[in-house]
Amino acid sequence: MGGPSESFRGSDPSSTVPRPTGQTAVPLEWSGTAVPVAAVSVPELIQRWVAETPDAVAVRDGGGRLLTYGQLDEWSQGVASGLRSAGVGRGDRVGLCLPRGVEMVAAMLGVWRVGAAFVPLDPQLPAARRELMAAGTSLVLSAWDPAWELGAEVPAVVLDGRDLAYVIYTSGSTGVPKGVAVAHAGVASLAQVMAPVLDVSAGTAALQFASFSFDASVLDVVTVLGAGGTLVIADGEQRRDMGALSRLVRDADVRVASVVPSLLAALDPAQVAGIRRWVLGAEFLSAGLASRWSAGSQVWNTYGPTEATVITTAAPVMLPVSGAGPSMGRPIGNARVLVLDEFLQPVPVGVVGEVYIGGLGLAQGYVDRPDLTAHRFVADPSGVGGRLYRSGDLARWDGGGLLHFAGRSDEQVKIRGFRIEPAEVQAVLQQYPQVAQAAVIARDNQLIGYLVAAGDLIDLATVRAYAAERLPEYMLPTLLVLDALPLNANGKLDRAALPAPDLPTTGRAAATAAEEILCALFAEILGVESVPADVSFFELGGDSLSAMRLIARIRSVFESEVSVRGLFAAPTVAGIAEQIGDAEASTRTALTARERPSVLPLSYGQQRMWFLNRIEDTGQSVAYNMPMVLRISGDLDVAALEAALGDVADRHEVLRTIYPEVDGVACQRILDGVEGRPTLLVTEVAESDMTAELSAYLEQGFDLGVELPWRARLLAVAPGEFVLAVVAHHIALDGWSMGVLTRDLRAAYTARRQGQAPTWTALGVQYADYALWQREVLGDLDDESSLIAGQLGYWRETLSGIPQELVLPTDRPRPAVASMRGGTVDVEVDAETHARLVELAQRSGSTVFMVAHAALAVLLSRMGAGIDIPLGTSVAGRGDAALDDLVGFFVNTLVLRADLSG
Repeated sequence: MGGPSESFRGSDPSSTVPRPTGQTAVPLEWSGTAVPVAAVSVPELIQRWVAETPDAVAVRDGGGRLLTYGQLDEWSQGVASGLRSAGVGRGDRVGLCLPRGVEMVAAMLGVWRVGAAFVPLDPQLPAARRELMAAGTSLVLSAWDPAWELGAEVPAVVLDGRDLAYVIYTSGSTGVPKGVAVAHAGVASLAQVMAPVLDVSAGTAALQFASFSFDASVLDVVTVLGAGGTLVIADGEQRRDMGALSRLVRDADVRVASVVPSLLAALDPAQVAGIRRWVLGAEFLSAGLASRWSAGSQVWNTYGPTEATVITTAAPVMLPVSGAGPSMGRPIGNARVLVLDEFLQPVPVGVVGEVYIGGLGLAQGYVDRPDLTAHRFVADPSGVGGRLYRSGDLARWDGGGLLHFAGRSDEQVKIRGFRIEPAEVQAVLQQYPQVAQAAVIARDNQLIGYLVAAGDLIDLATVRAYAAERLPEYMLPTLLVLDALPLNANGKLDRAALPAPDLPTTGRAAATAAEEILCALFAEILGVESVPADVSFFELGGDSLSAMRLIARIRSVFESEVSVRGLFAAPTVAGIAEQIGDAEASTRTALTARERPSVLPLSYGQQRMWFLNRIEDTGQSVAYNMPMVLRISGDLDVAALEAALGDVADRHEVLRTIYPEVDGVACQRILDGVEGRPTLLVTEVAESDMTAELSAYLEQGFDLGVELPWRARLLAVAPGEFVLAVVAHHIALDGWSMGVLTRDLRAAYTARRQGQAPTWTALGVQYADYALWQREVLGDLDDESSLIAGQLGYWRETLSGIPQELVLPTDRPRPAVASMRGGTVDVEVDAETHARLVELAQRSGSTVFMVAHAALAVLLSRMGAGIDIPLGTSVAGRGDAALDDLVGFFVNTLVLRADLSG
């Protein structure tokens, strides 16, 4: 299932909110254009040169062996004959575990000649990994048969663009490699579109350096041979010895090369001066490296995942290069690139989002992994049909239509409670003149920066000072100097091989049992491994919301009250431990399961929501509808999904509760069995009608007295493409609950798909227990000594004389009656601004929320709203840990009054 989307809320055109000033929408043409390419396969492109220039050199290896185009064709036919004899045919997969050399290229073309797909298996890889990659192949060629060099008459299979061309294995997060299946249409387009980028034509000698198990080798083979050039294959020694590689480049008169930036960092430009064009990719290209090599040759920077057929974007490096490094380029022909936010909406120019890729080069998916394929290859949210690959890479558009890399969404780390993008820190370090290369990783809750010096020496103190001027304190890494960054077999940075530093620990350890428990609670809330006893909760990354969660956990574990004021006054483990030790035992009633009376009351929040629903026409108002839309791609088990919806209803009583009146007072009635389970309505809908269908469905009201407070509908828009729409009334859940609902639905569906009931930790309380507990704790309004009477008195005094509305300059008069046609404006806060907000909050002993609230109040005052600024803000209302995993309506809106009179 995809992530939740609320793009259908507020479908009335009048609810559209203009983009904030200064934010520019991305022009459609930036996302990519279709370019005409010959409707032929790569083998057919190569056959042209076999016919026209059979004696021209096609392939040369590091040992000096040559194959002309005519000989390459003969050898490939010999391989094809052997494969045919072994029963290999169209649609099969053939493993190629051959040494680097001319034989490997002939084998690749021989596999294609019989209509099969090749799976490269690097002989240098561990045997166990090769076995995993070879699973599913019909045959593995692990030795060259000299008889194949004699050739044979084997007619080539006429390939269809949808036929599988190859499977390249990439690393999997579970440790099991995943095979990316790529079709011929994308490979043929790549060969023709990238030939001008690589600057290769008939007779051009091009270096082949990448491992054949890496998809960059496919780019080399198909682009060079498809254009009639000469492929110069570096052998194992030449890939390790830069002197030997430089001699090969000179001896073979190599003119163009496609390599990783790490290789350039190890080469001397003077020793490979004959190369006129370098096409770089697969790694970050620093400004210094780009500038150094652009002085004597033309350098192109590219980007592209294996799942999009090697290359997706490209552009020449233009001097001078900015400190952040060159761009990723713009989409190559027949590639489509979208930069989307978490709701699958395009981000404006300059705003970071996730890169989604479509077009001819899109892979078929992952071999024998339909679950992973459905997760990473998603339906195009623009409604034009087709699929997109969700790359996990972060990028932004600049004003000229170029993309700039901004890190990985799954490489964000949390250090001392702060989310950090290591790529951002790495980019800053690489801008320093003394640094040739840099790599930044998180290890043991520390940020480590590894540096390679540009010269003989590097002054770490000056590098630290340079970084400190550009990064907030919490993003400054510990620095280590290496002779060179370790590389893996594909020439990429081997992060696992980076040495572990000997890091000192900071802060004092817990001194008492209470402090040990509090250290564990701090770490749990902040999402870190450990915390010292003498460092502020807010310095470690705590905020207002996490402070409330911490207080709730302390209450649950210690059965003692710590106030918000107390946390701010002494925000360390040691300070809180003293408060707990000095405090008397709490007299507040614990939140536990309760005996149910014959008539269940509503919570105070539900009572408010029920009243609003009644005065706004029962069953007609949709102002408090909460929609959730999930796009689902792949094989969906509808019966399992409906069962999962029922499981979620069984787990959360509030989802099977109706609100009838008893003696004129609303109460809760909890339904059981089939009566309390939602029915999943399944409808086939054309993609073009989907938006209208969803809008109509999501804007149906609820009659809370007789209807369940949520419903679900599944739209089948195409084979293997579905949209699940869930809409609920606010009386049953809030924004926090949406995350709980989605998580539980995923777990239940996964279990039902496997023929099992979900196994989850039982909930300690239900919403009805909370409603009873709330009334017990707060008491009765008629009792002047009750807690609720005291709170009401406080708010009456605090809000006395408050302005009824803010006087602001508007472009239209206020309506006499609220139309509920509101909208949302998302404003991106850049990393530098956020860092300054955090630093200001820490200096003032407050939170980022407090700083932002004060800034907004000042802004509104300067716009003419006066000096008494009331601002509404929502609070989660989950002050007890027992409520964390519960669906229900807990949120409340508080009016915070800012007095700017001075």
